[in-house]
Amino acid sequence: MDESSFIALSPLTRKILERMKQAASSDLPLLLLGESGTGKSHLGLAFYSLCKERFPQYQSYDFSVSESEEEVGEFFSRLDGRVGSTIFLEGVSNLGPNFQVQLLQKIRNEKGKNRYLLSDDLSFAEKVKAGQVQESLFVEVQTLQIRLPTLRDRKEDIPALTRLFLELIGKRYNRKNIKISEKLGRFLLEYDYPGNLHQLKNLLEGMVSLHNVKTLDTKHLPPELFETGYKQNSDLSVRTGIPLRDYEREIIRRNLILVNGNREKAARILGISERTIYRKITEFELFDSQDGKTPPSS
Repeated sequence: MDESSFIALSPLTRKILERMKQAASSDLPLLLLGESGTGKSHLGLAFYSLCKERFPQYQSYDFSVSESEEEVGEFFSRLDGRVGSTIFLEGVSNLGPNFQVQLLQKIRNEKGKNRYLLSDDLSFAEKVKAGQVQESLFVEVQTLQIRLPTLRDRKEDIPALTRLFLELIGKRYNRKNIKISEKLGRFLLEYDYPGNLHQLKNLLEGMVSLHNVKTLDTKHLPPELFETGYKQNSDLSVRTGIPLRDYEREIIRRNLILVNGNREKAARILGISERTIYRKITEFELFDSQDGKTPPSS
């Protein structure tokens, strides 16, 4: 996985990609914060692709699943003398105080020799007050940080993420060109994803493994998904006191997501001309104005 595997079509993820590119030229440690399943490990690999000319080796370790202090100690020993590595450490708040001090020393002493990426959940700063994270470590790593959005906050990325995951899953199951129906596509856009990216990927893999079909549909969804609280996005429920312009923008935005940005298809669904939808896209700033596309001729 490389930079191109980090899907960045939503405004939030575009900003993250720009932030990563800026951070790649620095020697400071990078701190990644986000809910479980938001893709911190994927982002770590994407960041490594930006740094690997200077730091060609990649080493990662997840402290949230480490079995013992002895195991953690062995990992730190393996880092001794290492040069030219991007070192990605997940769940750093799970480290004991002595190991946190040891990590702090490594970050300070190896600046310019190795590049450190640390990740944790969004309560990382609060863990300092609770005594779970050493304040000196927090001060050292908090200068450069990226907060990962939840999947429900980056829904523009869902169609592209779905295609990427289906391609990867298809290779694993020796299945090519797995598609999804329009109905399933709408469902995937509306679902709330409490488990974020991991849940989307696991959901797709479950359907692929259980159903040997070319096109996945909502009938292939696991029944327990509905039993455990399927939440349909109700942002477009009719409410008073809301400007019509806001509804119009959201309806156009969702239909563009549904058809992967294809203006002709979105215009056909909405019953308007392609010229009109182009004008609305520009008016509502729904996509990058420098995407290279010109308005359709009348």
